[in-house]
Amino acid sequence: MTIRPVLDLDAELTTDCYAPTVLQREQAVLTNPTCVFAHCARSAQGCDLDHIEPWDPTGAGGATTSWNLAPLCRLHHRMKTHGHWTYRRLSRTRFEWTSPSGDLYDVDRTLTRRRTR
Repeated sequence: MTIRPVLDLDAELTTDCYAPTVLQREQAVLTNPTCVFAHCARSAQGCDLDHIEPWDPTGAGGATTSWNLAPLCRLHHRMKTHGHWTYRRLSRTRFEWTSPSGDLYDVDRTLTRRRTR
């Protein structure tokens, strides 16, 4: 007997639309169960799914793919969009955040580490 998950958490799901699919949302929440911002523990269930690289309808970048989506609570989504915080994904569950002053933070499912520049 072989047991397989209903949803492969490592699969790269894509859509041509801006809005993530139901499966992309479920995958993102199961992979990262909380907001991926530094020191935030809000449940990903109620988070926005953020395009890490801004969505681009021309296809030049920022696609709606599993790798480009991460859960951010509304406060941290706004801080990223309007507050000059940036981040990049290092792995499925690890992110590097850069503050407006240039401070770096490594964030994963268990903790946040401040890095020296």
